[in-house]
Amino acid sequence: MRPRSSISTAALAAIVIVIIVVVVAGGLAYYYVSMHHVTTTTPKTTSTISTTPMTTTTTTTTTPPPTTPTVTLVIATYTGAPQSFLQKVAIPLFEQEHPGVSVQVEAFPFTEYINNELTVLRAGGNQYDIVTFTPTSARLLAPYVVPLNSSIINVSDLLWPAESFGGVVYNATTNTSMIAGVAPWVSNVVIIYNAKYFDNATLEQEFYNEYHMQLNPWTWHNWTVVVDVSKFFVEHNITPWGVLTMDTTSGGDILTSFTSIYSYFYINNQTLNCGTIHGMPGFGVEFWGCIPSWWHYPFPPPAINTSAGVQALEILQQLVSYEPNPAQFSVSFDNVPELFAEGKGPATINYASRLSAILSENVSPSDVLMAPLPGNYSMPGGTYFAVSKYSTHKQLALEFLQFIESPQVQEQMFLKLGLFPISKAAYQALLANASLPQYEHVWLEANLISAERGYAWESLIPVTYNLGNALGSALLSYLESPNSTTPQAVLNHVAAEYVQILETYYSTTTSTSSSTTS
Repeated sequence: MRPRSSISTAALAAIVIVIIVVVVAGGLAYYYVSMHHVTTTTPKTTSTISTTPMTTTTTTTTTPPPTTPTVTLVIATYTGAPQSFLQKVAIPLFEQEHPGVSVQVEAFPFTEYINNELTVLRAGGNQYDIVTFTPTSARLLAPYVVPLNSSIINVSDLLWPAESFGGVVYNATTNTSMIAGVAPWVSNVVIIYNAKYFDNATLEQEFYNEYHMQLNPWTWHNWTVVVDVSKFFVEHNITPWGVLTMDTTSGGDILTSFTSIYSYFYINNQTLNCGTIHGMPGFGVEFWGCIPSWWHYPFPPPAINTSAGVQALEILQQLVSYEPNPAQFSVSFDNVPELFAEGKGPATINYASRLSAILSENVSPSDVLMAPLPGNYSMPGGTYFAVSKYSTHKQLALEFLQFIESPQVQEQMFLKLGLFPISKAAYQALLANASLPQYEHVWLEANLISAERGYAWESLIPVTYNLGNALGSALLSYLESPNSTTPQAVLNHVAAEYVQILETYYSTTTSTSSSTTS
């Protein structure tokens, strides 16, 4: 609506002529906007003009535009990478493209966030529109989130192993699955190495002369090479320790190390994986990829006590032997960045997400390179966002999930935060960007290869923590005192515990289901 004015004029000589202009557009426009929810307005002005035979003066006052109605999305997450991604990349871009929308973040410490979310969701609360989870907590949140499908997320553009590992929740009792959330980035286990040791012609020649293999981590096609590299660096007094390998039960670190090695043997053993290299849904690589005819339980038999597990534990023990005994000093997810920066070891087997922590130790980015694990497969980690089924803004929340998966947002995420995309198109654009330094191209290539084959899946069934505690404790005990027993004996004991834990779980679940039915 345009401003309108009505003017009366009389011209008489020697008589003061007063012209009064009354402008009423401001009020009318405000009423019109309020009634029709117009979201774009321009300031309206009211002007009074006094005219005399000698002078003309104009006084203008400006009425502010009406406040645009806003919708607020609230996201619950944990501090660290998810909070940084949301506040520094996703939210500013989303709000820019969605005028009238405000997105707020409520971030909690990692040890607290999932309990906080579950408390709200179990009570049917609508405080959160979007919630966060990781693979191990996925099944807990699944009943309270909106199922996703290919019409909501562009499945064909996602690196599916990373998305499906934790974003797709499998129900072991009903043999069904659902897409519960989306992963904004990938964080796979890779080899992170110090370029000053490996891009060194002298060391390369010495290693080749002694082992008749290449020193470059991109050429490591099996795990015995990694052991040889550790031995070479320690025996030649180049670094005090070998390839840094996590050996503490805290945070499941020792499980990450073991599974990363073990999966090489599992994935290459079709008898064990039954043609399903990530194992049965929910059970992962620690179990057979099928239920053989000779097995008389409703779950697959453990695979960790086969030759695959024995070889993996032997290699893990050899790698850890080039570090302090874990009874005296543990190498962990938390202290690897500092140890790497201090030159304690030439490389580390760790999540790619540790890159930012390593760089924060004043290490030059060009000195930190990455390569896929031997065999090019990887163990994925992940953070996922989901829409609460109690949200009062479900459609807008779903649009936010679509937005963070878009290649444009994914590119900005890498450029600003160093987090690695899950979008294939984002990798294509970044790798084609000639202005990026060479070391960033190496990072991207290593993560793309690892994410494409991120099939070293852990178990994600309801008793996952029980299984993990049994295996982690046994591994640590053996690494602290490797001469006290054998890898086969250790893993036979763990496999027996696995069967007992699962028997109890299935019998309890069956009893509960029967009671409910009756």
